[in-house]
Amino acid sequence: MSIAFFSRQSVAAGTVNTLSRYVLVLLLFPVLVQAGERQPVDVVRGATDEVLTELDAAPEIREDPVKLTRLIQDHIAPHVDLVALSRLTLGKHWRQATEEQRAVFAREFGTLLIKTYSTALAEYANQEIEYLSSEVSADKRRTTVRTRIVEAGRAPLAVDYSLRQVESTWKIYDLTIEGVSLAINYRTSFAQEIRNHGIDGLIERLTVRNTSAMDKLTAAQTAVLRPR
Repeated sequence: MSIAFFSRQSVAAGTVNTLSRYVLVLLLFPVLVQAGERQPVDVVRGATDEVLTELDAAPEIREDPVKLTRLIQDHIAPHVDLVALSRLTLGKHWRQATEEQRAVFAREFGTLLIKTYSTALAEYANQEIEYLSSEVSADKRRTTVRTRIVEAGRAPLAVDYSLRQVESTWKIYDLTIEGVSLAINYRTSFAQEIRNHGIDGLIERLTVRNTSAMDKLTAAQTAVLRPR
């Protein structure tokens, strides 16, 4: 899987190949329940089981980019705190951006994530997920759910979910893999783009990439509706 804005060199040694194959898909699993009803680790486990059950029931989804995208848009994207993730990813550049730039960046970044994770979802290969613990902040508004991925013949891979309470729900705002933050990895690449082209230049490049991806998706959808 090719991830254009993900710096492979910054990932801990020994995790790169595994990461590129399937780990990022874990960010996709929806985490949304009434805060306080269940422990966060139970929420992550339950949501993961639901998604995997759906994929097991309809494995052909993995081969259909249209259905994959719709699955993410309908059941996954609404449960990620995209604004918080965007703010964390841009860092100081978020504070310097206008409200319009923030809104457009968040939209295009979300589209990029959907494209990236639809590819990861297609390559997911039923690795075992172990749920270890959860840590809640003193104000009870943030938590970290610790898991690890187990696959025969490979060392276990630590994956931690960062969630925050948004009104009465828990939502993901970052993912850490072997100590490496997803947001910080994107931040490194995006910061270089901003230094070279400014934040408007970064947004324009994201928009061009996303438009190309949507054109390909439209072509795939047309092929499904009008098979030869």
